Amino acid sequence: MEDKLFLAAEEYFGIKANEDDLEKFREHLVKTYGLWENPDLLNRVFHSGEAASFLTVNETYFFREPNHFQFLRELLPLFNGTVRICSAASSTGCEAYSIAALLESYNRFNPPVRYSIDAFDINPRVIKTAEGCVYGKGSFRDDGSSFHYALDPFMKQEGDSFIISPSLKKNIRFFVHNIMDPLPAETWDLIFFRNAFIYFSRRYRERVLSNLAAALAEPGFLIMGVSETAGVHHSAFDAKNRGDVFYFQKAVYRSGNSL
Repeated sequence: MEDKLFLAAEEYFGIKANEDDLEKFREHLVKTYGLWENPDLLNRVFHSGEAASFLTVNETYFFREPNHFQFLRELLPLFNGTVRICSAASSTGCEAYSIAALLESYNRFNPPVRYSIDAFDINPRVIKTAEGCVYGKGSFRDDGSSFHYALDPFMKQEGDSFIISPSLKKNIRFFVHNIMDPLPAETWDLIFFRNAFIYFSRRYRERVLSNLAAALAEPGFLIMGVSETAGVHHSAFDAKNRGDVFYFQKAVYRSGNSL
């Protein structure tokens, strides 16, 4: 019989939670509330975001998988001067700030593209970090270093901390949202949903993809992590590739600006 806490995580978050994380969360519940199996308690801690701080994976860094950012540069002329982007399961916001920095760099040398970025995560703690604009050394890796030039004008170092200028946040909206639920009434031209899909249970993957498809404009592009693309099977998306970048486009869009 599967563990009740494991099943609760799968039901609320759609993920297969790590056993060590489940045990730490169980210990937290017992220490804080004196119990953990109470249905009302579980309902409360999962809906409040308390559980997400223990059970979700928040690995991220600036300009992760740099080929995707080169692909974004190539897409920008298609959007006729305005682009709406979503950073789904955004964790601490490195992806959203990377996108904004790339757009700002692009606009300095090309006809400017007006942009907005909506970035959400189920974990309130990481959204608070994103809004705080302060990062440690672990947020910077060799992977993606070729794009750090775009971020440098908006960043200063103080000791071991790297502080992002509030000016880079002007077109970014951070908010808490569970991707298992329908997305806000927005339509985005491009959605980044990278390196999170691998944690979802197979029984809930189609639900997640349906929520993304419903929020994607036509033509719309979905970019996922390199290791995840083979696992995407949904009637709303056509799998495509451009060079070494694999991506998805809404299946109803068959002509015109399709790449």
